[in-house]
Amino acid sequence: MKKGQGMRRIKGPPARINALAIIAAAIFVTGCSNNSDDSDTAGQDTGAPAGKVCDGTLDPTASAALRRLAGSDRFDELTGTNEAGEPNTFSLARSVKHLHDEYTKRSACRLYKSGDNSGQPLLEVRFSASSNHPSVSTKASSNARVSYPLGVYALVGSSGADLFFRCPTKATTDNASVGDTNYVKAEMSAIADNMRGNSVNKDRMVVLNSMAKAIAEAAGCASTAALPTQVPTANGN
Repeated sequence: MKKGQGMRRIKGPPARINALAIIAAAIFVTGCSNNSDDSDTAGQDTGAPAGKVCDGTLDPTASAALRRLAGSDRFDELTGTNEAGEPNTFSLARSVKHLHDEYTKRSACRLYKSGDNSGQPLLEVRFSASSNHPSVSTKASSNARVSYPLGVYALVGSSGADLFFRCPTKATTDNASVGDTNYVKAEMSAIADNMRGNSVNKDRMVVLNSMAKAIAEAAGCASTAALPTQVPTANGN
């Protein structure tokens, strides 16, 4: 034995030790390979679950509705910054702060299915102050337009949904786009033909209602908003 090898003081038969080391290495490599491929959703875990997107404004019922609409469990939000120099990811605080500002400065939740490289969001939701609201209709809903007894006005159609609720707010700056108002408009862009499931209309309203409830609480108007925990049956049904 050369002197340079004298520092390896391994007791026991060298051949047996080498064999055990090879077996252990093989088990380790096999285990790593199995862990990377043992899920049908491999490669789709880069996004966030439904309950974590849009600043956590989706309650369990709304989270389930979003998963049905998307046919997916993981989602991504738009990154970067908007014209106000603020993150594009949705924020309750920023949404309330910019209720009276111009459209491009309002905080929006743009959701994409993880792994979808089309560049088209599954849906987009934003909020704005409003001095009035459309007329309430209690007529029977049609296949194209479905109204719900939520807030002061709630309607879902082929391209999205609108929900107005009572929420008095004041303009925070002199150059605000909208002055002091009594209502807030929740607006969702979500094309029905791009959605999945058997309850596309109600599921979109469930998502919008959950987010609206969170905004009402953050803006201090939950008691006047008339937004229930569960979305009721559509008008006329």
